[in-house]
Amino acid sequence: MKTAAELHSIVIDSVNSRREEIIAIAERILHNPETGYQEFKTAALVADELRKLGLEPKEGLAVTGIRADIDSGKPGPRIAIMGELDALPVPSHPFADPETGAAHACGHYAQIAMMLGAAAALIPIIKELSGSIAFIAVPAEEFQKLEYCKELIRQGKITYCGGKPEFIKCGLLDDIDAVLLIHAGHDTFTPESFNGFCMKQIIFNGRAAHGGLRPWDGINAASMARQALNMIDAQRDTFDDKDSVRIHGIISDGGTAVNVVPHRAEMELQVRAKTPEAIRNACNVVDRCVKAAAMAFNSSVTINNLGGYMPYRTTPELDQIHAENLKKLTGGTLGSCGHRGSSTDMGDVSMIMPALHAYSGGFTGAPHTKDFVATDPEKAYVNGSKLLAMDAITLLAGNGETGKFIASLPVPLSKKEYLEYKELFCSSETFNAGQN
Repeated sequence: MKTAAELHSIVIDSVNSRREEIIAIAERILHNPETGYQEFKTAALVADELRKLGLEPKEGLAVTGIRADIDSGKPGPRIAIMGELDALPVPSHPFADPETGAAHACGHYAQIAMMLGAAAALIPIIKELSGSIAFIAVPAEEFQKLEYCKELIRQGKITYCGGKPEFIKCGLLDDIDAVLLIHAGHDTFTPESFNGFCMKQIIFNGRAAHGGLRPWDGINAASMARQALNMIDAQRDTFDDKDSVRIHGIISDGGTAVNVVPHRAEMELQVRAKTPEAIRNACNVVDRCVKAAAMAFNSSVTINNLGGYMPYRTTPELDQIHAENLKKLTGGTLGSCGHRGSSTDMGDVSMIMPALHAYSGGFTGAPHTKDFVATDPEKAYVNGSKLLAMDAITLLAGNGETGKFIASLPVPLSKKEYLEYKELFCSSETFNAGQN
């Protein structure tokens, strides 16, 4: 049986031999962006590439997800290498779809290219390892297109708007001990943590009236929404800095005609924080504010909690493995950005198993803007393929001792506890303060 160092050299050479192919895959996905649970072309591409490698991918998991497995034939840890399928709406991005406005302004397409590059390198040497590897393409990390997600929920096709929570709920990660993922970014680093969040759809119910003739007959739902936002803004300095609370959103419906008092107004809010307890506290503050606005207008408001993501907790031992492999590969060091106020559904995974959420270099511009593009393909796609393969080898080399150690690390929640917690943020309440 070859050593981990020997296998590292083999997969590095393998990825180098496929360099142009990996870049071409990335470019194909970049130019065909699709939003969450609608990644049909991207999923078909992934499945086709996995079949070319001799695998038999399972398709249509959580609507568009893909999974293909390889097994060493020897007992050992079971790890997953993940990539995210979805883009998000950024119509001004240079590679946005002209019809849908979808664009890979978060770089998920690079993750898929890395995952496929790692798969191609690992398949020929799997018998030198112990345990198994699942190559998984996951939908809907961005938590976008809420009406589309709600329709899928109504149809019984999904429970959650995020792909990884849906995978967990469906049991598609039950046989996995640890997960590896590398995200597109400006440099090589790992975060200590991410915020989690709850997504809220808030509907104010007013009463229509002629805006010029008899506005006093109406109840202005848009005015209720404005007052709710004002009250939420007034609460911001009541949140402890250590909780990293963020509350932000949009008014997605503010009326239908300027001369009609709006009878309905809708807001979509993300309530983010660093811990589950802080998320619950911030949600309670938001709920009080929107109920107070309804009370001020003697009307009603419906609060739909549409789930969200758990805070991400790093696994320092996995970060260290990744740092050592990065140094072997490039001589570089793995930085740490501390806590990030953004969110990822890798947070959900990290609650129930060890997880790596590292970042590659090779990109410039701010994420989720028109400027976020890959400028160095070697760093953006190729090195990530090598590092994922190297990390997998470190975990599964020999008898898989390192992977067994990682798999034995304590995690915050069991799957049962995790699902119970998720239910807290999937609810609906109507508060009626009067007649409307």
